[in-house]
Amino acid sequence: MIINLENEDIADYIVYKEHILYQENGLLNSKEKEGCFLFSFRNIDLLTDSETIIKFRRDAFVISFGDENLFGDNDVYLMRINDLLQKFPGGLVIVENNSQPVGQMELQIMRYEKKEIGYVNLFYLIPEYRGKGYGTALMEYAENYFLKNKMKKYQLRVSKTNRGAISFYEKNGFELVRLEEEEGVLLYRMQKNLI
Repeated sequence: MIINLENEDIADYIVYKEHILYQENGLLNSKEKEGCFLFSFRNIDLLTDSETIIKFRRDAFVISFGDENLFGDNDVYLMRINDLLQKFPGGLVIVENNSQPVGQMELQIMRYEKKEIGYVNLFYLIPEYRGKGYGTALMEYAENYFLKNKMKKYQLRVSKTNRGAISFYEKNGFELVRLEEEEGVLLYRMQKNLI
């Protein structure tokens, strides 16, 4: 059954039991709507979200690397986000539940080995939303974003020590491309084919 909903600039996802349903251009494929858990995705607004995205990004560094020392300067990060917001509308988003920020994504298109690919700089959910299958909604959003931008595959890098994330990515179709080093940290470059 297809339900017509009002158009949104950014997609909404509904997690129902273990099924994730996707809304785009006002259409939602759904058999039921009761008992749904709603994530909404909206563009980052640096005027209102700066403190939140810095907090989320720093926490992501702690999860990935054990501390936030590699994060660097807040202002440099905000300038980078401002630049990416201009280049990749819909790619830098706050994930919300009931209008409360619970996560963040940073998606972009980049060149890798002379080809354009989708690239995930950040998949992030606050601690109480981790390990419950909600990350699949972020992945679904990312894949739709990359497909809309005509990408055939996308990549991300993950700390070699972040076993939980690596396992999640593998379960969701990512494959190891190579081991890389950046600033003394070993990272797996992983890739998922979309087409």
